[in-house]
Amino acid sequence: MKILSAVLGSPFSGSSSEKIVNLFIDRLPKEEWNTAVLDLSDISSEALLFRSKDNILSASIERILDSDVILAATPTYRATYTGLIKTFFDQFPENALSGKVVLPIQTGGSAEHALSIEHGLSPMVRTLGAAVASKVIYSWSEHWNEDGTPSKNLEGLIDQSVKEIIGTSG
Repeated sequence: MKILSAVLGSPFSGSSSEKIVNLFIDRLPKEEWNTAVLDLSDISSEALLFRSKDNILSASIERILDSDVILAATPTYRATYTGLIKTFFDQFPENALSGKVVLPIQTGGSAEHALSIEHGLSPMVRTLGAAVASKVIYSWSEHWNEDGTPSKNLEGLIDQSVKEIIGTSG
């Protein structure tokens, strides 16, 4: 059984990045995947800043180290990923993600910051030795219908990424 862990870098529950993670996980064959969603907002900020110990942080790090695939999901803040996701990945030593595939997922208000996933989030996990999936997902407001459901375009992006992840981890 393959292990997939999703890291949520949004400080807010129900974010667009969280919705995309859930849509992604729902498409995986359940009998082949052990999945978990790690909400970084549940971790003490003191622990994320190396000032204290935290059981949730320790368990999250262990889960990532045991994972085959990692979804790194974050909203766009100041043209890049959140500090929450940055401080989490700062916990890992060099090459800690070697042999793992990471799918960056980033959301924003418009297409203007679409390249931030290629200039920020993807290189950040590469510095830890991860292989970055080629079908990254950058989504903005136009990818969502008025009723909050994903557009056909977003559904297609997610489907492409799922196919790639299943193909690379098989």
